[in-house]
Amino acid sequence: MEKAASMALVSYSKADNAMRTNLKVIGDHMRAVVYLISDGVIPSNIGRGYVVRRLIRRVVRTGRLIGMRGDGHENSEGAFLPSLAETVISLSSEIDPDVESRRKSILGELQREELRFVQTLGRGEKLLDELLDEALGSAGDIGDKPCLSGKDVFLLYDTYGFPIEITAEIASERGVTIDMKGFDIEMENQRKQSQAAHNVIKLSVGNETEIIKSIPDTEFLGYESLFATAVVKGILINGNPVENVSEGTDVEILLDRTPFYAESGGQVGDNGFLYVYGEEGGKQNAVIEIKDVQKSLGNIFVHKGTIKQGSVEVGKKIDAAVDGKLRQGAKAHHTATHLLQSALKSVIGSETSQAGSLVAFDRLRFDFSFHRPLTEKELLEIESLVNQWISDATHLETNVMALQDAKNAGATAMFGEKYGEQVRVVEVPGVSMELCGGTHVSNTAEIRGFKIISEQGIASGVRRIEAVAGDAFVEYVCSRDNYMRHLCSSLKVKAEDVNSRVETIVEELRTARNEASSLRSKIAVLKAASLASKAVLVEPHNVRILVENMGDVDADGLKSAAEHLVGTLQDPAAVILGSSPGDGKVSLVAAFSPGVVKLGVQAGKFVGGIAKLCGGGGGGKPNFAQAGGRKPENLPDALEKARAEIVAALSSKA
Repeated sequence: MEKAASMALVSYSKADNAMRTNLKVIGDHMRAVVYLISDGVIPSNIGRGYVVRRLIRRVVRTGRLIGMRGDGHENSEGAFLPSLAETVISLSSEIDPDVESRRKSILGELQREELRFVQTLGRGEKLLDELLDEALGSAGDIGDKPCLSGKDVFLLYDTYGFPIEITAEIASERGVTIDMKGFDIEMENQRKQSQAAHNVIKLSVGNETEIIKSIPDTEFLGYESLFATAVVKGILINGNPVENVSEGTDVEILLDRTPFYAESGGQVGDNGFLYVYGEEGGKQNAVIEIKDVQKSLGNIFVHKGTIKQGSVEVGKKIDAAVDGKLRQGAKAHHTATHLLQSALKSVIGSETSQAGSLVAFDRLRFDFSFHRPLTEKELLEIESLVNQWISDATHLETNVMALQDAKNAGATAMFGEKYGEQVRVVEVPGVSMELCGGTHVSNTAEIRGFKIISEQGIASGVRRIEAVAGDAFVEYVCSRDNYMRHLCSSLKVKAEDVNSRVETIVEELRTARNEASSLRSKIAVLKAASLASKAVLVEPHNVRILVENMGDVDADGLKSAAEHLVGTLQDPAAVILGSSPGDGKVSLVAAFSPGVVKLGVQAGKFVGGIAKLCGGGGGGKPNFAQAGGRKPENLPDALEKARAEIVAALSSKA
C-alpha cells in the first residue's frame, strides 16, 4: 500500500477514505495475484485463470484511477504492476521462498497482462463512455433511472474483453445501473451456441431416472482386454428406447460390460464391432459397427454405431471387439502426451500447465499455458527429450489409490477435472506421474517415435502443440521422406543440398522478376513517349492534361509511364493513366506537377473517386497516387469521367 501510494504521489496517512480504499484494493489484490501466478495460475478467459485476470484488471484500473502511470523507473509508458509485485515478493521471502524463485515469470506475466489490458481499456473505455452518455441522455428524456442494457454490457465483455465488474464499477461512478438480467441472457445464448458447436451426447429420453434404475453402470474391461462377451441392456434410436432394431439403422447400444473405451480425459472413444449370435453360439445374427463411445447418465457407456447386418434386440448376448490397431494408436498418443507435458515443464519451466488436450488414433493435441511462441531450439529440445524417454524403453506403472495419497506422491492432476476418492495413477518412472483414466502403452518403446507437427497460439496466454506418435509417426516420417526424394529428383541434388539449391532458385527468380519488371517499365515509358503529343491545354492556367488507356501495362509500368510523362510535359501538367493488366484487374495512376497541386487539385483525392467506378479504390500523395479495381469493363467510362472532372476542376480555379 505504501509503494502504491508513493507511485501515485500521495500520502496514505493524509489520504481521504476513498483514496485509502483504493490503496487497500491494490495492496490486497496484488498480494493475491502474485501468489496465484507463483502457484502456476496464468491469466486467461476461463476458470481460475479468469479469476486472476479479473483481479489484475481491477488493480490496473484502480491504479490508473488514482494517477499511477509508468513503471516507477522513468518509463511513463511502462507497466506499474511489476514494481508493486517486487514489494510483494520481498515481503514474502520468509513466508514462501518459492515466490522469490519464480520472480522472473511473475513479473513478466504481470507486465504482459497489464500492457495488454491498457490497450483494451483504451478501446473499451471510449465505447463505454459513449454508451453511458446515451443511457444518461435517454433516461433524462423519459424520466427513468439510467441503465446500461445487457446487450451493451455483453458487447463490452465479449468483443472488448471488458470485465463485467469493471463495467459495473465505472457505470456506478456515473450514476448508471447495468441490466444484469439482460447480460445473463446474452451469456446463456452464447453458451448454448458454444454447446451446439460441440458433439455432446445426451440420452434425451422421456424419463432419465427410469433409464438409470433399469440400466446399471457399465463395467469397463478395456484395460485388460480388447474382447468381451456382454448383454445388451438397452437400445436407443435418436435418444428414445426401443426393444429391437434391424439392418441399416443408426443406434446407441447400452451394454452391461464392455472393452470399449468411452471418450473422456481428452482421449477419443474406441471403434470396433459388436457381433450377435444365435442360441448357444449358433449362426451370426447381426453385426454392429461402432464408430464412437461416450459416457452419459453417470457411468453408462453409449456405443454409437450402425447395424450392418441382421437385427438385434434387448437381452441378447453379444461379442464386443475393439479395433486393436486404432486402440494402439490412442495408447501411443496418450502416453506421448504425458511425456510431452513433462518435456515442456523441463524446457520452458515448471509453471506451465495443461489447458486441454485431444488424444486421437492418428495424432495428439496439447494446449498449455505460456506467454509466447516456442523457439525452434525449444521445440527441438522438447522432441529430443520425448524421443529419449521413448528409447529408454521404460515400463509404465499403473496403480489405483486414494486421491490424497496420489497427491502426496506428487501425481499431476488436471485442474477442473472431477476425481473420486479412488484414482488411477499412471507413472513413467523418473519422468511423469499423472492422475489418468485413459489407456496407455505398457512400455515407452511401443510409442516408437514422436514428432511435433505444429505449435501455435490459440488464445491469450495459451499455446497449442500438435504431434504424432506410434504408427502415425512412422507414416508421417515416411511421407516427408517421399516428398524429399521427389524434391531431390526434381532439383537434381542430394537431400543436404536442397536448402541451398532452393535459396539459389528463389534468388534467381527474384532477379528475373526484377529484370522483367524493369523491361516492362521501359516499354511502358517508350509507349508513353508517343502519347505526350496528345496532351491538351486547359485554360485559364495553361495546364497540360493527358488522360489515356495504356492497354495491358502492369501497375509498375503505369507508374513509370506517368512519372516520365509528368516530367516531360511542362509544369503545370496533370497525367491520368489507366490499364487492364489481366486477371480482371484495373490499375490507375495520377501524377500532378507542383503547379497543379498549388491550384488545390490533389492526386490522392482525385484518383480514389475514379477507381470506385471500376469497383476499387486507392489514394496517395497530393502529387502522385495509385488505385486499383476489379471491373476492367468500366475502365473506358472511368477515364472519360476522369478527363471531364480534371478539366472542370482546373477550369474553375481562379
